[in-house]
This record gives sequence, structure tokens and C-alpha cells, in this order.
Amino acid sequence: MTSILDNLVPVSEFSHGGASRAFNRVGDGNPVVVMKNNKPSAVIISPDDYRRFTEAEENFALYLEAQERLKNDDGTLLSPEEVFGKDYKPADDGYEPEFE
Repeated sequence: MTSILDNLVPVSEFSHGGASRAFNRVGDGNPVVVMKNNKPSAVIISPDDYRRFTEAEENFALYLEAQERLKNDDGTLLSPEEVFGKDYKPADDGYEPEFE
């Protein structure tokens, strides 16, 4: 496992041809932390990590929305027509979803 200290890259390294080396370090969950004035300025992550983090963020937002809806639930049940509109017709595939 790589130490976070091994993945600290000064921003000046990018202007000295070091961008390629920094990008090659990214992967397998090892982000590169770009330092500017001895403070973290940016983090470089792999596309797979970006997708994973983005999906986790979206899932968490959906979780929070579900929690809010459960908290404000008054027990009112809606018919399929109320949910999908007055022109709602069940599918002809024999499968009828159950609504509680």
C-alpha cells in the first residue's frame, strides 16, 4: 500500500515535465495530492474512482430524499392513475405491479 506522503506532488513539478509522472501514479485507489505553498491544492483521481465517488454521492442524495419523505409521510396512498396520470393503462404482459 502506498503512503499518502508518496503521492504528494508539488505544483512546480508540473511545469518541469513532471505531469506525466504524477498522472502515472494515479490508480488503484491512490490519489495524487497536488501541493501549492505547502497546502493541498488539488487531488487527481482515476476515472474509475471519479465514477465511484459520483455514484456514491448520488446514492447518498437519494437516501437523504427517501429519509425526508419517510419523515413527512402522512400515510396517504395514491392510485396508479394519480401517480401516472388519468391515461394510465397497465401493461399487457400479465404482470401487474402492486402498490401499497
